[in-house]
Amino acid sequence: MSSVGVGIIGSGYMGRTYAACVTRHLSGAHLVSIWGGTRAPALAREFGVQADDSLTALLDRSDVDAVVITSPHTAHRPQAMAAASAGKHVYIEKPMAVSVADCDAIIGACAAAGVKLTVNFVTRFRHAPRAMKRLVDEGAVGDIRMLEMRGTWTGFLLEDVVDEATGRIIIPRKAWAFDPAEGSQFLDWGVHQTDALRWLTGSEAVRVYAEYRTYGTPPPIDLSAQVQVTMADGVMAQMLMTYETPEPGLTPNDWTRVIGSTGIIEADHYGQVRLGDAEGWRVVDEQVAFDFLGDYLDPNRLAGFAAQVQDFTDAIREDRAPAVSGHDGRSAVEIVEAADRSAASHQAVTLPLTPA
Repeated sequence: MSSVGVGIIGSGYMGRTYAACVTRHLSGAHLVSIWGGTRAPALAREFGVQADDSLTALLDRSDVDAVVITSPHTAHRPQAMAAASAGKHVYIEKPMAVSVADCDAIIGACAAAGVKLTVNFVTRFRHAPRAMKRLVDEGAVGDIRMLEMRGTWTGFLLEDVVDEATGRIIIPRKAWAFDPAEGSQFLDWGVHQTDALRWLTGSEAVRVYAEYRTYGTPPPIDLSAQVQVTMADGVMAQMLMTYETPEPGLTPNDWTRVIGSTGIIEADHYGQVRLGDAEGWRVVDEQVAFDFLGDYLDPNRLAGFAAQVQDFTDAIREDRAPAVSGHDGRSAVEIVEAADRSAASHQAVTLPLTPA
């Protein structure tokens, strides 16, 4: 296959993100068509491709070899299974699905059809987290003992993101994400971190305890979460997610600390990576800054996404497994599902999960 034809399902913030990745930053792949959402025709015009009028029409195209699914979470299972049935390779924007059962159904459908499957975990492909992972693998901090992960915002995406100069809406409010059917807010953010736990430690989660809450007037799902995870190798991890941080906020707001037996790594996922040991603290790497609200098609933001889509399309052309597997997507959702159950019961939950 000389070039992989890509169809995009969904036309919102991430649909446009992937359209830019495929058309501007990939080799051996090209964008064919877009379907899904009211903005699909305009997005297709922006990138010079066709807009199909139905999912069936997109999947019936012989020039589409693979799909990138960027729709709301509950649509992932039926759309991925339909794509697999049509013989299309499947890339799913995180989370893979809203439940482990849905993940299993997707994995089974892709395996039966013999198509490639991957899930967006851009953390693995972004510059600063990769520097953190490299330090861990090199033994810079010895054996990992504890991890702290933080995602804190002052109302991020609770309202439209508007260009103050023009009044233009840059990123619409994610109203659909507050439908309980779409999963917890911790699912929407947390799968990046639960995947990173497995990626950094090379271990699996065995126990989860979580508390969810909203301070003030809550939307249908909670805006703050404290989650503790114990890994099979004894590593303890704590995750804080909140959209309720008061001004001036916490910086960095997307951050990981790795505490090892001989040193500490602190990584701003969008900035500096610092290493601390007996010699003191020093900056060892730094992500080039970008404005993911004001200019979310900045090549520096797109680099991580483009790297993963490049790996996916290369896997298709080379007939190999993508770097991120369906099992990885499922495992991240399983830890979140355990956290959801724990928050509801106020009891620790043991993994692997039994059916709900």
